[in-house]
Amino acid sequence: MSAEPGLTEASTRQRLSAEYLRALPKAEVHCHLEGCVPPATARRLAERHGVTLPAGAHDGDRYRFLDFPEGLQIYVAVSSSMQTPEDFRVVTHESLLSAAAGGCRYREIAFNPQNHPELTYAEMMDGILAGAREAHADTGIESRIIVAINRELGGEAALDLVRQVLAHPLDEVVAIGLDSNELAGRPSEFVAAYDLAREAGLKLTAHAGEHGDSTEMVECLDLLRVDRIDHGYAALLDPELLSRTVASQIPYSACWFVDYPEAEVEGRRRDVAEMAAAGLNMCLNSDDPALIGPEVDACYIDAGAHLDWDVKDAEKYALSGLDACFADAVTVDRLRAEFTAELERLRPLAYGSDDK
Repeated sequence: MSAEPGLTEASTRQRLSAEYLRALPKAEVHCHLEGCVPPATARRLAERHGVTLPAGAHDGDRYRFLDFPEGLQIYVAVSSSMQTPEDFRVVTHESLLSAAAGGCRYREIAFNPQNHPELTYAEMMDGILAGAREAHADTGIESRIIVAINRELGGEAALDLVRQVLAHPLDEVVAIGLDSNELAGRPSEFVAAYDLAREAGLKLTAHAGEHGDSTEMVECLDLLRVDRIDHGYAALLDPELLSRTVASQIPYSACWFVDYPEAEVEGRRRDVAEMAAAGLNMCLNSDDPALIGPEVDACYIDAGAHLDWDVKDAEKYALSGLDACFADAVTVDRLRAEFTAELERLRPLAYGSDDK
């Protein structure tokens, strides 16, 4: 970074234009499909399938909640409203179109099969891949799938899920993840599931350290042997872990929240700013762009302003998602060449029309 990440000090440098940051080619690797469902779509699906949504899903064009557990309740209810392959197709297609409109060229989509008992794994994947292929035809956006384990259901259910994934091999499914409430299941419960996935050639990631527990991150590194850490803010609380992951340069898929929840926004911004200053190998992501808000382009615009980015910083983050992604080497090399050419083309536009 070219400057210390002060969140309250006025910048002495002209800010990059929002138009430039929106146009940057981006690769996002931390995004949940069930968190991409806008409230209006969620209400329509819930009505169709007889699902009752929490009150926070009925307030206009955004979800309302006060804390993580309340937001998770909405997430689970929205997940329950996705009950057919067509629901998955529509949500996947719409989410990728929305991402592409903000310059996203590659997105890894995580989803929780265990949250949709009405469908088989194969049926869900049929809908997701149909939507992804339509979005690619419409916009050129590339996508890959991470099958996420709901840690609240325990290790045996996780092992069964990985077996289902391996019984239906798909090129688009590149990794196994671990999410939901971090307090509900230690990473050590999922060693067998992760070992099986690794032996089959899948990449591995896990949510860890989102809510202040650095020991959970150590378990993910040492027991699950993950290839990437999702969130990871608790590394700031553990100097040994921070030093270790700076040295290894394992990717962190951090999320720059603008709207979630209002009481935590500044704290999360400060965490991500400190992670960047510490030298972690970090990319920026939206996490749940409909549930939490906003899409990744708005995250770039907000982060660029708060962290006082210059063009070099912006280009670094534009490429950082490719460094962290789980796509095959041929795809990554092609996207890197495309991104590099586009970044060069966009440089004259960085500070707006008056500074070309």
